[in-house]
Amino acid sequence: MLLSHDVEVRSQEVARFLRREVQAAPYRTLGLALTAGYVLGGGLTPRLVRVLMVVGGRAVAGNFLAAAVRGAFDQWRMIDDAQRPFPAAWDPTPGTG
Repeated sequence: MLLSHDVEVRSQEVARFLRREVQAAPYRTLGLALTAGYVLGGGLTPRLVRVLMVVGGRAVAGNFLAAAVRGAFDQWRMIDDAQRPFPAAWDPTPGTG
C-alpha cells in the first residue's frame, strides 16, 4: 500500500528524470510528449497534423541548411589555411607580402 510520502518521493524522482531527459535530448523528449498527448487526447485532426509537419519540416530544413553552409565554410577555411600557413600580414618571410 502506497503512502502519501511514497507518492511524493516517486513524483520527485519522475520530475528529476524528466528534467535530465529534457536537458540531454530535448527533441526526443518533445516527440515522446507529443506522442503521449496524441494517444491520451484521442488523436489530432489531419489538418493540424499537416500544419505541425510543415512547420516542423521547415524548422528542421532551416537548421540542416544552416549547418551545411557552416560546415562548407569551415571546410573551405581549413583548405585555405592549409595552403597558407600565415595570414599575409603575419608572413615571417622578409620581402614578401
